[in-house]
Amino acid sequence: MNDRATSNIPTRIPNFRGLRVLILHPHDHNCNAIVEQLGRLGASANICWPAERVLADAADIVFFDVDRGFEGMFGWPTGKAPVPLIAILGSEAPGRIEWMLAQAPSAYLAKPIGSTGVFSALAIATHNFASHSAREAAHQRLEERLQMRGVLLRATIELMRRHNIDEETALSMLRAESMRRRATLETVGRWVLEGGWLRANTGPPLTACRKTERRAGSG
Repeated sequence: MNDRATSNIPTRIPNFRGLRVLILHPHDHNCNAIVEQLGRLGASANICWPAERVLADAADIVFFDVDRGFEGMFGWPTGKAPVPLIAILGSEAPGRIEWMLAQAPSAYLAKPIGSTGVFSALAIATHNFASHSAREAAHQRLEERLQMRGVLLRATIELMRRHNIDEETALSMLRAESMRRRATLETVGRWVLEGGWLRANTGPPLTACRKTERRAGSG
């Protein structure tokens, strides 16, 4: 699933001109180096410090200071950033690294920051974030499909119980109704479980009735 989900992610580096960047870091030479590099790329930078429960409403990407990071720094659930995160890491203390990893950054920059590095971090972060988002979406779709299969199974059993028919006939009923209404089998199954179709149709569809009659007459 992961390979298929990420196969269409473009590997071409985007143009960062006009990118809105939020920097959660004190004003110092590291912060200034990031701002200077962003300026050369045509991106705009907004520095926010101190930072607490920050939202990314007006940002396309967020740089954040790991050394001074704390719980409650971001206004979203831990590890669920709505935009790519780039960690600015100086300390190698295990506690700091663990906290950084919990935020699920898409890339990182190591201090001290010089005159390069931001472009690579942006390229890696945007690509990793897109790949992660594609995998999450594919996983969500898979879960929904599995749930819908369960709906179809329960609907089949419900029709068997209501009409005293076998599994094959119940599935034929669902398929016929699916074609008639131009809806998916899962959607029809949901209608059955919600009772809407059964209230409107007290007996099996005509095609299913004929099939049953032919079987009875053939004996």
